[in-house]
Formats: sequence, structure tokens, C-alpha cells
Amino acid sequence: MSVTTHASVEDFFLEVLTDALDRQGVAASPPTEFYLVGLLGEYTKARISDEPLSLKLVGTAGADAGERFRALKEVGDTSLYLAGFFAESLHRKLVGVEYYMDLGKAAYGELAQRLSTSSVREVYEELSGKFPRFVDVLAEIRSHTTFLGQDVVALYEEWMRTRSDWVEQRLRALGVLVSGPTEPEGGGLLQ
Repeated sequence: MSVTTHASVEDFFLEVLTDALDRQGVAASPPTEFYLVGLLGEYTKARISDEPLSLKLVGTAGADAGERFRALKEVGDTSLYLAGFFAESLHRKLVGVEYYMDLGKAAYGELAQRLSTSSVREVYEELSGKFPRFVDVLAEIRSHTTFLGQDVVALYEEWMRTRSDWVEQRLRALGVLVSGPTEPEGGGLLQ
């Protein structure tokens, strides 16, 4: 087995993303590739909120523009990440992949409409317009990426079922932030 080293997490995700875009036959502008690399890097260290994404949008409907922008970005990014990396888990939930795809596409579409800066607006337009294709790209990344020989999704699903401290420690060692044992039963990433 060969080991490839990268100077940074961004370099790693750029290589993985570029390969996945090629394998999926998806064209992405350089700014959108940069955005996706950032999104992947962010989710290696960010905790995903248990708050339902639709409630986050409803809660910011009358909010100031900055708060609404942050909520739309979080909903779009989280929807893309969940649908791409956790599609198999979502099929067993009340809310499926299609829900996240519709929600993410709409969030990115609204972001694009709210922005006047053309280069940033174009990124959100591209993310909205090709949302299902970018979900496929992230699923491709997930299927071709192993973390220290562990199936992170399987570990996460086991943690969701058992709330095992040992499984939680393994996930944290792999860079996945999970809600601690103080969370109410039934809470977690994919509720």
C-alpha cells in the first residue's frame, strides 16, 4: 500500500475532489472547487447541529440579512454534506436524501439571489443548479476515502444506535465531532 502525504488538509481535499469530479464527469468552476474544498475541510472539524435545518430557515425568515445569509449557507452546506456522505443512513430516516437535496438546492438558490457580487453569486448559482451532481461527487469522495482503515459512516451509525463511549472515542480520534453523552436520547447528526 502506498501512502501519499499532503502539505495541508486543503491539498488533500483538492486532490480527492478533483479526482471525484473527473470520475463523475462533473465540471465545476475553480471558485466552486475552492468552495467545496473549504466545505470538506470545515466538516473535518465542525460539529453538525441537531437543530432541524428547516426550523433554522423558518427561524431566520424575518432576521437581518447577515443572520439569514449565515443560516442559508449552513443549511446549504449541511444538506450537501449529509446527502453526499450519509445518503445510506438517510434512507432509513423519516426525512430522506431528496429532502436534503431540495432544501440545499433552495438554500443555495436563495443565497445566489441575495448576492450582488457576481463571482460569489455564481458559486451559489452553480451549487444550486448542480446540487444533485455535487451530492454524487461527495458520495464518490466518501466511497473512495478511507480513514485509517475505518468506515467512518459505519462507526457513526453504530454510535447513533449504542452511544458507546468507545465508539465515540474512535470517531473523535478520526476527527469526527459528535454530540457527547449529555445529549438527549434520539439526538444526533441524522435526526
